[in-house]
Amino acid sequence: MTTPVSQPDEQTVNTMSAGQEPPAAMPSPWMVNPPGSEDASHGPFFYFEDEQPDDPDIPYVAPFQISGALPLSGQAQPADQGAAASPPAPGIRASKTGRKRWLALPVIAIVVCIVVLVSLLVITSLAQTMPPLQTNVVRPSRTAQQPTPKPSSPVPTQGTNGQGLKGTASNWVPQPLPQGWTQAGLSTGDAIQALRTATTFTDREMSLDYRSVGTRNNHGGTFTAATFLLTPAAQQRFLQNDVRAFNNVLFDQVQQTRLIRLVIDPLPRLVAFSQQGPQQFARVTVTFQLWQSHLDPNHPGQRLEGIEIDPATKQPRLHQMMVLLLRVPQQDAGPDPAMGGTGWLVSNYGLDVPTPLTIVQPA
Repeated sequence: MTTPVSQPDEQTVNTMSAGQEPPAAMPSPWMVNPPGSEDASHGPFFYFEDEQPDDPDIPYVAPFQISGALPLSGQAQPADQGAAASPPAPGIRASKTGRKRWLALPVIAIVVCIVVLVSLLVITSLAQTMPPLQTNVVRPSRTAQQPTPKPSSPVPTQGTNGQGLKGTASNWVPQPLPQGWTQAGLSTGDAIQALRTATTFTDREMSLDYRSVGTRNNHGGTFTAATFLLTPAAQQRFLQNDVRAFNNVLFDQVQQTRLIRLVIDPLPRLVAFSQQGPQQFARVTVTFQLWQSHLDPNHPGQRLEGIEIDPATKQPRLHQMMVLLLRVPQQDAGPDPAMGGTGWLVSNYGLDVPTPLTIVQPA
């Protein structure tokens, strides 16, 4: 059976008309009717021809072969490299790629280390050039003075032992003991307890804090912090004579100036011992300084703080509290004695008084 197809090109028809056979490597599966055949009037016809057996003399050519790598652009291909050149093994390219990756890892590590070092150097240089943090430093009080809670004589500039606070021994063991001390059956331990009681009373009596003062009608807090060391008779005298209790002058002043006043560097000294009837008394002086902080009247919102300065000497002002202690043996102090029962209570006291305190009865 023949099937008409489109007209072949002129070169193909001429070749076939001349009776030339196609090359052996590319046999044609169809043939064109030779001219003069009985079907020539109907135009050229093609017919299929059975496949011929392979010629044993023709070498077998694989239907598909891997081509070699394309040459680089602009690079001439060597003459001896033809189509028959064998392509490079696939493993060669993979090994080169793996080698490049292994070589790239150290380079990346070196770059990261350099970046970290440069960052540290930059941060260090910035930290050195930045100014230190500024804080609001409250100017110390040099001229502003708070009035003393009690009228007093000119403030002494020397301690009771002839020296200022600097250079004095901090050991509270009194040497020697006052006359009549040991004869009254008292020991060195009793003397140290007397010094502790007088020092504690001075710290509680002279320290004030506007944040802990009670109310205007009922003073408390730092205004009454020392009363637990007073004898019952001395507590009555406190309510009648101490400026912390009998009026509101000091209370209003502390509140208006927002005063904080604290005792610093106390130095007690056992001065004398006396006996009146069955009662035993010890006189102790406590030399100290005051640190204070209050509002600045010239700069609202700011505070003046520092050690109180004596306007006459321009040096830290020294105060002296004289304390008269009454002997109260521990066995007679009751179940809840002051300070755990030191053996002493305050009978009388005075700030910066020029003469020794007298014994007031009832003690």
